[in-house]
Formats: sequence, C-alpha cells, structure tokens
Amino acid sequence: MIMSACWPLQGMSLAQKAVLISLADNANDQGVCWPSIATIAKRICASERAVQNAIKWLESAGIVLANRNNGRHTSYTITPAAYAPPQEMHPRTACTGAADAPTPAADAGDPRTRCVPPPHQVPSNRKEPSEEPSLNRQGARRAPRVALHDELRLIELPEGITPDVWAMWCEHREAKAKDAPWTRGAATVSIKRLVKLAAAGQSPEVTIEEAVLRGWTGLFPVKSDPGGAGQTGAMSYAMSPDWWKTSSGIESRAAQLNLKQKEGETFMHFKVRVFKAAGPGEWMEDMLRTVGRESEERYEQLYAYFNDIPRDKNGNSEAA
Repeated sequence: MIMSACWPLQGMSLAQKAVLISLADNANDQGVCWPSIATIAKRICASERAVQNAIKWLESAGIVLANRNNGRHTSYTITPAAYAPPQEMHPRTACTGAADAPTPAADAGDPRTRCVPPPHQVPSNRKEPSEEPSLNRQGARRAPRVALHDELRLIELPEGITPDVWAMWCEHREAKAKDAPWTRGAATVSIKRLVKLAAAGQSPEVTIEEAVLRGWTGLFPVKSDPGGAGQTGAMSYAMSPDWWKTSSGIESRAAQLNLKQKEGETFMHFKVRVFKAAGPGEWMEDMLRTVGRESEERYEQLYAYFNDIPRDKNGNSEAA
C-alpha cells in the first residue's frame, strides 16, 4: 500500500525516487522500516553518499521522517500523504543555460533554448503506474496476513469449543498480533490449551473471557485467590508489584516458589521457569511481547511452554 502511494509522486530526481521506492518496499502497513544506508545503496546501485543525500531531500520534502538513535540505528516513517514538493525544485527539474537565454515562449522552435523536462519526466512508451492503489501490490503485502486470519477463524474446532467463543479469541489475538504473532502454531496451541483446561473443569468460554478481560495472549486457569494469579499465602503480599522487572525481584519470587537456579542454567532460562511457576500475569505477557518482536519461532516455543503444550524433538507442538 505504501509503495503504491509513492509511485505516482513527481518532482524528484531518479535517485530520490529510487531511494523512496526502496524504503517503501521495506515498509510495513504503517510506513515504518529500518534498512541500513548500505542496504539501500546496494539495492538501487548507488553510492552511500547518494543515498544519504536523497534521504535528506526526502526529509525536507516531508515524505520521510528519520528517527535516529544516537546516529547508529535509524528507522524511517514514510508518509506519502504529507508529501509537499519544495518550492525550489531539484536542479534537474529546472531549465539550464545562461541567465539571459531566450525563454521557451520567446523561441519555442529552437530545441537548444527550450526548457527540457528532467529525465524522469521525459515521455516514454513505458506506462506509468496508476494513481489508484495496485491490487497486485496491495495483495502482496496484506492478503497473506488477512487470508491467514480468515483461515484461523475457520479452523476445525474440537467438540466443546463453539465458533462464537473461538471468534472472540481470534479477534483478540489479531488485535495483539503486533506484539504476539497470531500464527497457525499459536492457534494450534490455543486449542490444545482450551481442551486441556476444559478437561480440568474450566470451560473455553470462561478461559477466553478471562484472557480477553486481562489482555493476555495466553490461556490460563482462572485464579480466585485474593493474592492474585500465581501468588499464594501471606508471603505474596511482601513482594513488590513489579518484582518481575529486576533480577533481585525474580530471585526473591523464586525463593518463595522454592525454585533454585540449576548448575549451568542461564539466568534467562531460570527467569522463564520462575515466570511459569508464578502463573499467568504481566510477567508472562511482557516476556511474550519481547520474544514475539524478536522471533516468531521463539514466540511459539515460549507460548507452548507457558501453556504446557509438549514439543517434539524439533521444537514443534505435538499433534493432538
């Protein structure tokens, strides 16, 4: 969608247009991308200096916003609707020649004195892209995800999980997809978890309603104890409400849960075990969000672990 909106824009040089299209090709539906200067230069067969100059011009024209982090990591936000070509256009769009050269109106018949459009505006036999969004390009970026969501909504459900309840869960997970990928694997694990909790006496409707209410991306037993999910006894009240944000807090919570870090175990693996033993809560959700932004595969593995879904030797959810 972003690239379709960028193609018709005029008033820039070939290098500027090439950099813009390269950024748009990398952007998500919100127009955000973060390719390196070197990557862009390699893609458009230009020097890094030319890419930097083009990005500087695109920023001045309002179509690209560069978010720089200490000059090392830069993300770009592309806003085609905000494009405002500068009053003084790129030199290649202006007439060349001496200041006292005849104007096109004065000597329109002399090709040496005519105002020649820049190369990217010279008429050619190539058909320019339509200003209407291309259905082909739009489909390439949006259709797969939309089709997957539709597929997951229509997935075959076991007895006891009604289509309405499942649709509620799908809608909730689609809204959370940015932080927690909603994939076939995640859907399969969700169904396994609902079946397991139903066998323990907790209906899928109760499970999903609780998860939606609390904003969870995982499905957990509904706790009714006053100490909160995963907290038992008077010791729970001595814990800091944000214990899961510090290593000392995690170690204190582990002590309450009678957990110890195993020999050779990394602190991250230990942290995962503590979070699971503590039960559903913001600690699980925060870790799932973080992992989900890094790797879809790792997210599915962690999601399955938190939901007690066995994995085979290849790390995949076991078939039901």
